[in-house]
Amino acid sequence: MAEPDRKLRITMDFVTNTDGETLTQKRERFERLAMPAVDALYRQAMKLTNNPDDAQDLVQDTFEKGFKAFESFKPGTNFEAWMTTIERNAFFNQYAKAKRRPQRANDSSGEYDDWDIYSASGHSSDGLKSAEEEYLDAFAPEEIMAALAKLSPERRQVFIDAAIDGKSYNQVAEEQGVKIGTVMSRLNRARTQLKHELATYARERGYLAGASARKALPPAKNAGKPQIDNDNTKE
Repeated sequence: MAEPDRKLRITMDFVTNTDGETLTQKRERFERLAMPAVDALYRQAMKLTNNPDDAQDLVQDTFEKGFKAFESFKPGTNFEAWMTTIERNAFFNQYAKAKRRPQRANDSSGEYDDWDIYSASGHSSDGLKSAEEEYLDAFAPEEIMAALAKLSPERRQVFIDAAIDGKSYNQVAEEQGVKIGTVMSRLNRARTQLKHELATYARERGYLAGASARKALPPAKNAGKPQIDNDNTKE
């Protein structure tokens, strides 16, 4: 939920015209689906930005982008998941353009020692980090952000959903409207690209020889099995 002492204010002032239905009808249809997702979007925005003002701006931006792309939403599918995907992509696109770290909330020291985008996924039920998180811990947050920002939106989203959030291939495929083979292909390609990008940062920082930095990203769940290259998205 949003912070008790902070009232989230999301407006629909960006609605200007509609196609095939009245403005009021389309706005009401969007609001019925979007408003129940506000708290989830704000929680994710706080994990991404660690700043209440930036988080609200990101949620507002997500509403605007979601409304503009509303016709592409498939009725009957998970609207909240659709909106969180838009929000994540909006954040990464903003980061890629700004080429700077997000600001931490209430951080007067200016330090970024423990900011971590992967706090969004937390730990497993037994309190242990995933192999993916253990590997990424070897790198500074801004290095991880910069590497992720270089992935295509499709590969980045699959990596976050499957490798970080721990969603099954079936769930990711259903949420993104693609085949399981496409999910597997994008995930493997994302891992390969991330390994390359992070290795560059490791060399620059002089710790490539360290044990953590030497590790490759953990293999996909079906590593060793024949992979169908269905990553047919133009990237």
